[in-house]
Amino acid sequence: MKSKKLLVLLMTAALSPVSPAFAGDIDDLKQEIAKMRADYEQRIQQLEERLSEAEANTQTVANEVAMIPEAPAPVASPNNSNTFNPAISMVLNGTFSQYQNNAEDYALDGFNVQGEGGLAEEGFSLGESELTVSSNIDQLFYGQATLAVHEHEGETELEIEEAFIETLGLGNGMTIRAGRYFAPIGYLNERHVHAWNFADAPLIYRGLFGNQLSTDGVKLSYLLPTDYMFEVGTSVGNGDSYPGSGEHSGIGDWLVYAKTGGDIGIESSWQAGISHWRASPDDRSYDGGHHHGHDDEEESSAVFSGDTDITNLSLVYKWAPNGNFRQENLTLIGEFMYLHDDGDISHGSDEFARYDGKQYGGYVEGIYQFNPQWRSGLRYDWLGSKHRASDEELLADAGLEGGRNHPQRSSAMVEYLPSEFSRIRAQINHDQSYDDDDWQMILQYTVSLGAHGAHQY
Repeated sequence: MKSKKLLVLLMTAALSPVSPAFAGDIDDLKQEIAKMRADYEQRIQQLEERLSEAEANTQTVANEVAMIPEAPAPVASPNNSNTFNPAISMVLNGTFSQYQNNAEDYALDGFNVQGEGGLAEEGFSLGESELTVSSNIDQLFYGQATLAVHEHEGETELEIEEAFIETLGLGNGMTIRAGRYFAPIGYLNERHVHAWNFADAPLIYRGLFGNQLSTDGVKLSYLLPTDYMFEVGTSVGNGDSYPGSGEHSGIGDWLVYAKTGGDIGIESSWQAGISHWRASPDDRSYDGGHHHGHDDEEESSAVFSGDTDITNLSLVYKWAPNGNFRQENLTLIGEFMYLHDDGDISHGSDEFARYDGKQYGGYVEGIYQFNPQWRSGLRYDWLGSKHRASDEELLADAGLEGGRNHPQRSSAMVEYLPSEFSRIRAQINHDQSYDDDDWQMILQYTVSLGAHGAHQY
């Protein structure tokens, strides 16, 4: 009964009119809300007016700009030094060499050393210094020229080492290079002398190329769109550089290559490559052979005509703790090359023989930089050869008879690097390449002046 009375009282209170006191508060609140709404509507209207005015002013300015005549393009003055501003750099390289044997008697058994493949001048010498000029020519091409000054057989020689143009931004990973350049065979061949880890070339480079193989031609490279580095390419040239020879109306040599590499974590990286070079030499001269029964200097050299193939395999590994290559690093490099000659050897007009020759060899080297200013390294070279001719005497005329089956050499070096622009190197070789073992000492300085681009991997 009591609960029914309580429910009736609550319903009566809920349905009863609001007291006058509460009704006054509600009216004030409604008036305040109406005032705020009017104020906001006024502000929005002002903003819309300002926006319309700004749009009108912008259109007016655009119309005025469109009516202004275009100014003629500025004509570059031929005397303006800023119209062509290439990067110019010079590398100075001096050596002091001392040998136990006579440098003029140097030879590689089973190989006919050509060009600059012999030992450097004994005592103080200029070594090889380079002047390089490079620049972007326009939005399509980059150009570079390198002049090399070096001592050879007691004379100072100046030669064009490289002079080429290269495309920029072809897209799809394609690059074309045309002119004179180092052939893309192996790992070391494309690097300039001052970028080598030792003061002299590996024996196999000396024996096959006379230090390096260059070509005048066209190179095409293609970087594949893969998660790791994979590059393939080809090169065609005039075939004039040793071991090529002769005049060719078209293509004198050609080369194909492929290289790939990647990272192993953050501390290690690697690169592997394979390449094959082919030429058809015409009267390739073998200077420096042992001649029999000929006093005429014009008939002092045997010559080879036929086909020459060279195959190269290379492998590089680099390590740096925490990926900090500047503080400490280790580099391991190995290369192997195999040459096959198939053709004829002749000496004068009355001696002729069928010839089949094989020359091969390689090197391994390890370089350890134990702090930013000091590096040390070890290198081991070896060579081998096998020559067959229908007239064995012509092998002697060509300097290919060979007394040792496996010439070899061991080298050690240490470098002091005051900065990235200078280097002082000391190197010792134990050379067992020919009849008498030879101990060789080389002291070398290398400095770089001016802008110098980064070297390849």
